[in-house]
Amino acid sequence: MKLESLLEDVTARGGSDLHLIHGLPPIARIAGEIGTLSHPVLDSDGIQALLDPFLTDVNRELLKKDCRVNCAHTIAEGRYRFSVYKALGTVGASIRALPHKIYPLSSLGLPPIVGALGHKKNGIILITGATGSGKSTTMAAMLEWINQTGKPAKVITIEDPVETIFKPCHSIFVQREVGADTPSFAMGIVDALRQDPDVLCIGELRDVESINAAFVAAETGHLVLSTLHTRDASKTAQRIVTAVPAGDQEGMREHLATTLEAVISQELLPRADGKGQVLSCEVLIVTTAVRQMIRENKLEAINDAIQSGMSVGMTSRDASIKNLYARQLITREVALEHMRHPETLGKS
Repeated sequence: MKLESLLEDVTARGGSDLHLIHGLPPIARIAGEIGTLSHPVLDSDGIQALLDPFLTDVNRELLKKDCRVNCAHTIAEGRYRFSVYKALGTVGASIRALPHKIYPLSSLGLPPIVGALGHKKNGIILITGATGSGKSTTMAAMLEWINQTGKPAKVITIEDPVETIFKPCHSIFVQREVGADTPSFAMGIVDALRQDPDVLCIGELRDVESINAAFVAAETGHLVLSTLHTRDASKTAQRIVTAVPAGDQEGMREHLATTLEAVISQELLPRADGKGQVLSCEVLIVTTAVRQMIRENKLEAINDAIQSGMSVGMTSRDASIKNLYARQLITREVALEHMRHPETLGKS
């Protein structure tokens, strides 16, 4: 058994993830559902043998030292993100298949306003959602939109690991990987400010240091794109504000009110035909009214502001889901389960 053949099996089925766990056969996530593949049970040594050809000496040293390592590799023309870890003394891995190409924004089901956001000169745009909701795909599509349609720009990405490799068109790219090229997201952001970027892409805002550094970058005239594991705009604002000590939260709200330009919140829903998943997308555009809500700590009201912001390009979660249901892309049951106000769906 080779890792290449396992990954080929998963991707041929339209799967997104391969899981290698001691004492179990290989497991795949296909159309959002977990299931075993028809291969023999693996043990820790077997998993290590599958992974070894794709781990560098640095990767192996990090795994030994930290009991985990993240990396990305191109295998048989496909690119994959590896998360290798120790569990109860055994080696395990979760491997995600990354898109084979950078998809146009329009093909992802994103509203046209997302393209316009990519042409802003400064501020922060956050792409949020649960793990596996397509945040990295959207961010790559936005960067490629800038690359193909924007003015000449220098783009610096800081990722863990680097997922999509960009080819210059109108933009030039410097792509840095945490652990290999920079010790941390925060340090990478600080370095980037000395490297004359127009656009800074941060794989994830993980801690106070990276959040503060990202706001400094936005406040000094750069466009910053990043992701957070939050479900909607209101929770995104709360997550950022509460990430800092209580005495600093008023200042953080001011930073947020000044620099935040938009929040794109995503969720992948099962298709009605059973053939994969479809994107539900909520978009907050930060207007003067929203900035005032942030300053006054009325963060819970942000989601309600989206309802009245359709004229400036906002899209609510419920409107997005209703649209998917009207186009028969999702079932009524799925729509009702994921809407904030399911009573507004109406009768079938």
